[in-house]
Amino acid sequence: MGESAPVVVIHPATGVHMHYYAKFAEYLADQGWTTLIYDYRGTGESRREGDDEDLDILMSDWMMKDVPAANRFMRTTFPGRPLLAVGHSVGAHGQFAIQCDEPVDALVAIASHAGVTRLIPSAIERAKVWAIFNVVTPVSIRVLRRVPIEKIGMGRNIPAGVTRQWGRWTSLREYFFDDENFPTRGTQLTTRFALFNAPVLSQIFTDDLWATRRAANVLVDKLVNAPVERRDIQPESIGADAIGHMGFFRSANRDLWPAVADWLRERA
Repeated sequence: MGESAPVVVIHPATGVHMHYYAKFAEYLADQGWTTLIYDYRGTGESRREGDDEDLDILMSDWMMKDVPAANRFMRTTFPGRPLLAVGHSVGAHGQFAIQCDEPVDALVAIASHAGVTRLIPSAIERAKVWAIFNVVTPVSIRVLRRVPIEKIGMGRNIPAGVTRQWGRWTSLREYFFDDENFPTRGTQLTTRFALFNAPVLSQIFTDDLWATRRAANVLVDKLVNAPVERRDIQPESIGADAIGHMGFFRSANRDLWPAVADWLRERA
């Protein structure tokens, strides 16, 4: 495939280090596609001492600064080649928001949804999420100056500013679309989503407690100028007991990977 082959960037989820995506990236590389994995500021290999306590690092920074920087790196390093993206959860949010600045030729959105607490079907899970963001987060920031995300089972630790902003969005009816302080660079967030015009595959998993189709549609319904394909995958379709929010990228579920690679290949 050589110099005409697509290149791919994997935009990670919240509290997920880039190494989690390594096996899937290797699979894409086996297709002949150069693939980038990376960590957002304040996380993983990008973390610096004190970042856990930093209130100035925001989730919107990941979307509006880190996602486009990763795209720019791939475009400048491999000029003229199709650029494809796989966004896991918030990773796809970022690509939706910055497509008009740093576009990709196609995007697969894996378990990407608006994390609005009221949209979580399980009452127990709703109560848990409400408590994390309305009790644990403010108390932890006040007492510890950070939020022990890892200890409460929500992934690896992230900057306190990210958790606080994320928590605020969970209480808003339209998630970050209702955040008057979202840094949109002069272009309203809903307008940014409407400017997205590349093909999108929105893939969710029916046993995911958060990224339900209803929650995913809060985002993709705003992609009014993009061809969007929705796939809702049942674990039993690949003989798995569970996939959930994180399972797509696990080697045990690699039977899911060829269909995504084929979709990207057809749009490169």
